[in-house]
Amino acid sequence: MSERSNRAPKETVWFITGCSTGIGKWLSSTAYEAGHFVVATSRDTSKLTHLPSDVPAVLKLQLDVNSPVSISKCIEATLDHFGCIDVLVNNAGYGLFGDTEGVHDHLAREAFETNFWGPVSLTKEMVRVFRDVNPKGRGGAVIQISSFGGWIGYPGGAFYYASKFALEGFTESISREMHPDWNIKFLILEPGGVQTEFAGSNLVLSDRHPAYLDPRCPYNEISALLSSSDLKSTAWADAKDTAKVVFDLVEHRDIRPWPLRLPLGSDAVKLIQKDISNFENDMAKWAIEIRQTPKKKQQDSEEYQQWTTTLSRLSGHND
Repeated sequence: MSERSNRAPKETVWFITGCSTGIGKWLSSTAYEAGHFVVATSRDTSKLTHLPSDVPAVLKLQLDVNSPVSISKCIEATLDHFGCIDVLVNNAGYGLFGDTEGVHDHLAREAFETNFWGPVSLTKEMVRVFRDVNPKGRGGAVIQISSFGGWIGYPGGAFYYASKFALEGFTESISREMHPDWNIKFLILEPGGVQTEFAGSNLVLSDRHPAYLDPRCPYNEISALLSSSDLKSTAWADAKDTAKVVFDLVEHRDIRPWPLRLPLGSDAVKLIQKDISNFENDMAKWAIEIRQTPKKKQQDSEEYQQWTTTLSRLSGHND
């Protein structure tokens, strides 16, 4: 399978970032064991020992998601090896926590490069592959591993959560730009706590700002939770189980059309539902102020009706 060909394999070709640990590690293993083709990427391919190196169904590639050149090389190597790509899973990323005033700008920008701009670059390249390289109509799927923190922001994670909010906004918009004939689907997954290296090697903690050391400052509660060794091992979901859910979603995507967003984990669902309830309560409480603009004359205009009707129609999901 070393020459590029118009004959695409029947099995799904997965391109997964961040495969050395956590969800990426288990998802790449699950897909391979199910008989699919796997492109497992990491900054350090020596950490991909959970996958065999001598089988044509597995391609291990060194990828720096912050480098457009690295992205292009990996996609070309994948197409040379498999001929097409069916699923992109943007999983690579890391946490950045600290008092917002105390986080140096370069740390915040680096987090955005990895958590936002990396997935953006990969997504744009993969849309081209799905549309122009894959056999006509085969299309493809983009899965963004976001977080419940892509819906709700908590103390101490301003830049991490902002990167996830940005990724979700980008994905929501680009998903609605697709021509139906391209058959390109998008799914934003919002996991709750998962036993990955998020609270370990994939977490950057900035220096504390002295103004926020008072115990009454809310980030101190989050900081204590993240430093608890029992939290991840006792309360968070198993990464293998989470990866299996992701795999099943892809396997059954033609039977059960995806929503745009899908929380993963009872903790994520509980927190997001609570946030929605709070938002609805605020909308009801401030209904008079909310509806003061635009004036009724404007609301009755043909242009206003066209504006709201068009946006409402275009805000539909993947179906």
